[in-house]
Amino acid sequence: MTVSGLSINNYQLQYQLLKPEAEAADSSTQRQEIAGIATPAATPAAQQTPQQDETSKQQEAFLSQLMDQMLANRIGLDKQKFDEIQQKIEEAQAEKEALQQQPQSPERDGKIAALDAKLDKLGKALEGLIEQANRNRENSEREKQAVSAVQQYQLTAATDKEPKLFL
Repeated sequence: MTVSGLSINNYQLQYQLLKPEAEAADSSTQRQEIAGIATPAATPAAQQTPQQDETSKQQEAFLSQLMDQMLANRIGLDKQKFDEIQQKIEEAQAEKEALQQQPQSPERDGKIAALDAKLDKLGKALEGLIEQANRNRENSEREKQAVSAVQQYQLTAATDKEPKLFL
C-alpha cells in the first residue's frame, strides 16, 4: 500500500494548523498571568492548558507514528517486523548492560557472549529485512515503468495511421 504525496501533505498541513492553536492559547494565558488579571474566564483556560499540552503531545506522537508508517510503506518495509526486531535488540542490549554491572564470573561471560551472538543475529535479520524492502521497492518501480511503457505503446498503436485529408 502506497500513500500519495498529497495525503502526506494533508497530514502535514493539519499538523501545522493544530500547532498554532496550542501556541496561541499558551501565549494568551502567559499574557494574562503577566498582567495579573485573575478573571473567572482566565482560570478555566489555565486549567485547560495541561489538558491541551497532553492532547498536543498525543497528536504529535500520533503524527510521528503515522509518518513513520507511511515512510515504511513508501519504501516497502514491513514496519511490524522492523519494530519487533528493534524491540528484541533493545531488550538484549538492556540485559547485556545489566549483566555487565555484575561481578566478573565465567557464567556471566558466557551469558554476555550468548547475548552478543543474539545481537549479531538480530542485526543480520534487520539488514535482511531492509534489503528485502529495497528489492520489493525496486521490483515495484520496474513494474510501474513496464506498465507505463505498455500504456505508451498502446496509445501510439491505437491512433489512426491513415492520413485524412480535410477540405
